[in-house]
Amino acid sequence: MSTIDKLKEDLKTYMKAKDMVSLNTVRGILNEINIREMKNIKINEEEIIKVLRSEAKKRKESIETFEKAGRADLTEKEAKELKIIEGYLPAEISDEELTAKLKEVVASCEDKSFGVVMKASIAALKGAADGKRISAILKQIL
Repeated sequence: MSTIDKLKEDLKTYMKAKDMVSLNTVRGILNEINIREMKNIKINEEEIIKVLRSEAKKRKESIETFEKAGRADLTEKEAKELKIIEGYLPAEISDEELTAKLKEVVASCEDKSFGVVMKASIAALKGAADGKRISAILKQIL
């Protein structure tokens, strides 16, 4: 079952269960996917993962902001949404595997400048790891 099909099935389940936090979260994800379709972006599994990572990043940033503002109620809501979104994301690779793959990418690049290697790394990993993790490990390698 593809991720989009799972999202649509879960949407029905959350409607029946009247689970409003989960329902609104999945609706938001599907809405972002529909917006991309309207912009003529081809929706495939990789694009759906980009949407999920983007939504997860938004929640993480909101959690940080709400924690600084002392809003425990909003922090809790965003944390619940983040957990739901992470349930749809594929597991990220371990640091050891990531380091090994990044060393391969660095070895294959002629230009060893950070920007060039970072771009090649993101293309090679295709969403298997977060950009911040890739950046941090690349800085250690280079």
